[in-house]
Amino acid sequence: MSTAYFIVLDDDDPGFDAVVDGKMLTKHLNAVNEVAKHLGLKSFEDYAFQDLSEFGGPDMKPQWFDATEGVDWASAIIRSLRKEPKSIPDTKAVIEDLEDYIRVFEEARMRGLKWHLELDF
Repeated sequence: MSTAYFIVLDDDDPGFDAVVDGKMLTKHLNAVNEVAKHLGLKSFEDYAFQDLSEFGGPDMKPQWFDATEGVDWASAIIRSLRKEPKSIPDTKAVIEDLEDYIRVFEEARMRGLKWHLELDF
């Protein structure tokens, strides 16, 4: 079983398919985060929230992000990877994952929805 980050929207029924695979992105997350750092962007995990209350942790409220920020972040990473495709392994598959995230972010933006990431174990 592999792990991947999925998008959580602030609407449980957004009216579109918000499922992303994200396994290749998660597999190469350290390399992607290095690209983000080089570009002066947040790391991918900076957008993540994990509800630890179900494991006895504190009940915390997630931080929600504007969909435009997600589109901009993923687009910047894709542009960089296309310029330097050998900067990370499996570049094509990582770009495909990022394009899938962009699809969801763009749909969310059109509907005025906010988002954050959660980790699927």
